[in-house]
Amino acid sequence: MKKIIYFSLIILSVICAACSSGEKALQNGDYYSAVLKSVDRLRSNPDKSKAQQTLLESYPLAVQMSKREIVAILNSPDPLKNTKSITQYQILNRMYNEINRCPAALRLLSNVQSFRAEEDMARQLAAPECYNLGLRELAKRTRNAAKSAYGHFAKANQFVPNFKDVNAKMQEAEYMATLKVIIEHIPVNSAKYSFSAEFFQDQVTQYITNNIRRQFVRFYTPKQAEMEKLEYPDHVIAMRFEDFVVGETHDTDIEKQVISADSVEVGTTKLKDGTSIKVYNKVKAKLHVHKREVISKGLLSLQIEEFENKRIINNKQMGGQYVWFSEWGHFNGDERALTKEELEICKNEPILPPARQDLFVEFTKPIYTQLTNELKRFYNRY
Repeated sequence: MKKIIYFSLIILSVICAACSSGEKALQNGDYYSAVLKSVDRLRSNPDKSKAQQTLLESYPLAVQMSKREIVAILNSPDPLKNTKSITQYQILNRMYNEINRCPAALRLLSNVQSFRAEEDMARQLAAPECYNLGLRELAKRTRNAAKSAYGHFAKANQFVPNFKDVNAKMQEAEYMATLKVIIEHIPVNSAKYSFSAEFFQDQVTQYITNNIRRQFVRFYTPKQAEMEKLEYPDHVIAMRFEDFVVGETHDTDIEKQVISADSVEVGTTKLKDGTSIKVYNKVKAKLHVHKREVISKGLLSLQIEEFENKRIINNKQMGGQYVWFSEWGHFNGDERALTKEELEICKNEPILPPARQDLFVEFTKPIYTQLTNELKRFYNRY
């Protein structure tokens, strides 16, 4: 019973809040919101007198306000006045649609007016506005102006699909606005690591293509740039391994005496009365451990250059290291003196480290993470 009362109170408070929010919007002069909130309230409670009164007062005021806005916009010297008037027509038509979808609201208002024809006419007039403004921006022949032009052409196409040659103009503006970036090949002085360097380059290029997606940024490999006859890119990304070492081996031999942590059974002895008892003591062993570390490390430099003036706009260095590790050993003495880890080491056999090309790939993994994060951070600004 208490739960029913509790939930009833919650529902009642929501209803009161919805109703009061419509009245509050009316009092604050937000007639459009007052219309929408009162209509929504009447859908759930058609006989709610406060919502009815709010709708009756707010709808004529909302229509009047939008009409005044339209007149003011159309009388202004704004080159996009028809474009801006569309927003007001959309407000008027949304109120018309919402009221027509609510029988209780429709019964109250007999003079609900559609402005669909006026909105359609505004769209017809807005398309050439946006198109002409797009042409003016495109004529400036700069990237930022071309971005603006693309937006104007896109709106013109939205208002009147396929208006004039707007699709061709959108393509032209998009190409002009797009930052064209060539990713140069990474040079490697050693032929035996060229395959691994190519793998690294492919991974970086794939990441850039799949994860740095900006409408007005496009990345090219040198081959793609050549195929598309791109002679004047905006940026050139150059990467180079300034220094790297692969397979630097360090061997360490450790010899030590180990003693069991606890006493263990070491034999038996007889007492004077002939009774045999177990003898406990700590045991020892001499442990020989051979450790081998194979270190591979390198430093990659990243430079992003503006092609036109050869200005360096990003210059970073990133380091990476990979240590391959193996150990094996043997012992003389009582194996119970060894820990579990020491016994496992003694079971190991010497193994060969990975191939040098694989070691190259391993030390470039942390470099890859740093590099891709930096490129994403840098080009997310465009």
